[in-house]
Amino acid sequence: MAKVLIVDDHAAIRRGVQAILHPFPEWEFCGEADNGNDAIRLADALKPDVIIMDVSMPGLNGIEATRVICRTQPEVKIVLLTLHDSAELVRSAFRAGARGYLLKTDAEQELVRALVAIVGQGAYFSQKIDNQVVEGVIKEMGISHRSSGSDPELQESNPGQ
Repeated sequence: MAKVLIVDDHAAIRRGVQAILHPFPEWEFCGEADNGNDAIRLADALKPDVIIMDVSMPGLNGIEATRVICRTQPEVKIVLLTLHDSAELVRSAFRAGARGYLLKTDAEQELVRALVAIVGQGAYFSQKIDNQVVEGVIKEMGISHRSSGSDPELQESNPGQ
């Protein structure tokens, strides 16, 4: 069972993520935060396996919080959950140490697949992220395995999706 920390400045998003994960007992909700500074503190205190984190938050943003957490706890896998699909944000997220980049518009269909991919040592990109951006990040970061929302292997391994 993987422990999951949810970080978003909107309570409705945090509740939505919990609702998506609730039917899957392999994902144990261990805590939540509404900003990057609290995410760093809770990551240290709770030792989650996975963090689902918003990019845009007041104070310390998700990319900077990811950078700090990955420096101090490299075993933690982070998926950034965001509305933003800009190439520069995707690159910045992976440079900071994120292993997944999921658009909020895709979360209901893709969140569990994204978590399975990153816990399995892969990387995950929302299917709506431009393929040239994805390929550039894979090459730059030396990522050997990547999954996306349209990956048939992951769809087979998660028949409920």
